[in-house]
Formats: sequence, C-alpha cells, structure tokens
Amino acid sequence: MWELIRIFVPSMLLVFFSENQSQYKLGYYNEKIYIRRDKIFYFIMTLNMAVYVGLRTWYNDTVTYLQHYNSISANKSIFDGIEWSLGSNPGFMVVNNLFKVLGFSSQTFLMIFALITIVIYLWFIRKYTDDLWLSVFFFFTMGCYTFTMAAIKQTVAVAFCLIAVDRAIQKKWIPFILWILVASTFHPYSLMYCIVPLLFFKPWTKKTGILLGVFAVVGATMQVLLSTILSITTVMGEEYNIETFTGQGVNIFRLMVVWAPVILSFLARSLIRESDDRSDNLIMNLSMLNAEIMFVALFGTANYFARLANYFLIFQTITLPWLFRFFTTESKRLLTIVTVVCYLLYFLYANIINQPFDIQFNQISVWEYINSIFS
Repeated sequence: MWELIRIFVPSMLLVFFSENQSQYKLGYYNEKIYIRRDKIFYFIMTLNMAVYVGLRTWYNDTVTYLQHYNSISANKSIFDGIEWSLGSNPGFMVVNNLFKVLGFSSQTFLMIFALITIVIYLWFIRKYTDDLWLSVFFFFTMGCYTFTMAAIKQTVAVAFCLIAVDRAIQKKWIPFILWILVASTFHPYSLMYCIVPLLFFKPWTKKTGILLGVFAVVGATMQVLLSTILSITTVMGEEYNIETFTGQGVNIFRLMVVWAPVILSFLARSLIRESDDRSDNLIMNLSMLNAEIMFVALFGTANYFARLANYFLIFQTITLPWLFRFFTTESKRLLTIVTVVCYLLYFLYANIINQPFDIQFNQISVWEYINSIFS
C-alpha cells in the first residue's frame, strides 16, 4: 500500500494547493463558479500522476502489454499485419507499430499512453466537477487511478470517449461520432457510449425507472441471457464462452461504493429535477449506468462485468461532489466527512486486504527512465 500512498498523498496536497490558489464565487446551490483557475499546481499534479503510471514495470496485465510490444518488429510498415476488425483493436495496433518504428522503448510506450489517459481524465474531471479536491480523492479511492495502470486499450478508449462526451454536451454531434469511432478502434466496447445522446433526460423521472428496471431484469435473468450476450460480444469481435460469464460475482463493498451516489441522488431527486442542467443530467445518468452494470456483475462474473462498468466509473467521481450541493450546509459537511472516511476505508481495504497493491506493483525511478532514453 505504501507504493500507492506515496502518489496519493502528494496528489491530494497538490490539488488542495491548486484549489486554494484558484478564485471562485458561490452559485445558487453554493457550487463553485470559477473566476480564475490555478494552472501550476494542477499541472504538477497531473504530470506527477501520469509519470507514476508510466514508470510501472509490473501491475495487473502490464507485463502482457510489454511482451506484445516487444514482439513487434521495427522493420515494417505501421500498417503491416493489421487486422481491421474492431475486435482486433486496429487503432491501438497501428499506434503500437508507429511507436516501434520511431524507436520508442517499451517503457516509453507505457509512458505515452499513461500521459494521454491521465491528462484527459483529469481535464474532464476538472472541467465538470463541483469540487476538484473531492473528485481527485474519489478518483483514487474508487479505483479509477489504479485501473489506468492496467487495461491500456480500455482506459485510452475511455479517455477518447470522454472527449466525445464533452462534444455531446456542447451538441457537436459530428466530433462526438468521430471520437467514438476512434475510441472503438482501441477497444470496441467504446461503442457503448453511443447511448450518450439518449441520457440527457432529468434523473429520477420515468426514464430512470425504465433504465433501473431493465438492468434489474438483466441481472435476474443472467443465465437465460448468456447466449444472447455471447452473440453480441462475438459481433463486436470478442471471443468469449459461457465460463467467461459465470463464476464469483462482484465484491459487495465494491457494489456499495458505486451505488452510494445513486441512493444519495434518490434522496435529493426533487431538487435534482429542478436544476435540470444538460451536463449534470448526463453525468448523473452515466453514473447510474455504471452502478447498474455493476449490479449485473452480482449475477455474472466480476472480472468481465466490473471491467465493463469501469467504462463509466469516472462519472461517479464528478457526481458525488455535485450531489452535495442539494443538501444544507450542515448536512453537506457531514456527508463530506462520512464519504471521505468510508471511501478511504474502502481504498485501504481494496489495496491492502482484497488485492494487495504492493505485491502486484513495481516500477523504475524517473532517473532510470531518463538514463534509458539516452543510453
């Protein structure tokens, strides 16, 4: 856990200084309306978090990615040997070939993808959050940050999807479609973001009830729907079998973490419906989608459906601070304390007890990386 603490603590201090140096006024719901944002501390924090991910040599499936990258020949065209089906991740493969032709080391391969992912994630959070400190805190404690250290294809695809979501909020539909298409060449499940145009409705209306009902039925009838799910994944270019979708369900603590914002939003549903902001509605509904997919993971396999839910996990980090605005000052203070304590406990549980982070993680130093570039 020490390996994670040594990036968590400096990042929280840097985001605190960044907020302290920013100028803002309070809006109708006591939300922050920024007049001037700090750039220096934010930049240092972002770079620090990204470089830390890029310096890893071991964590989750990192070794698999490194082995694949090292197996690529540098003496060929970047388009040689590319399979153009979505399931073959052609965009990711072309970029890998380009990196190899340019002579990038495997560590630089990791570093570039880490920079792309973390920079876009934090840009999106910063743009739409009510409280950057809390959102970065949830980014760590919910597992968003550690997920960027694995599943490179998925996390980069999500980063591109976040740009697409930003364009959708601005009603720039052609760039939205283009970014989704680009993301789908890195991982086909990015196509799930095609649902975004349908999720601008007010939360906790009849449409919310329909969405919750659909996922409740899917969870309850998982075994019956397995053949249909397998057919869909095959069409998307992924090869799975029945065993992939059976086994131990998602950890109950993990489920509670993602359902907490949904329950909290239900308590404030009348005020949420009154606010009716386009970006807030979408981000809240995408957070619900994350929780609903995680609910299905109770009945399927956690490894598959939890990763599927992670495509929308980042919206939870924005939703929770936003929800606090709908409560009184005293209630907001209490909720903040309770959530910080509870999510910190989950963070410790997830990375010490459930899956000890230090055992899985290893990295080189900044100086070792710099020396490798010039050696």
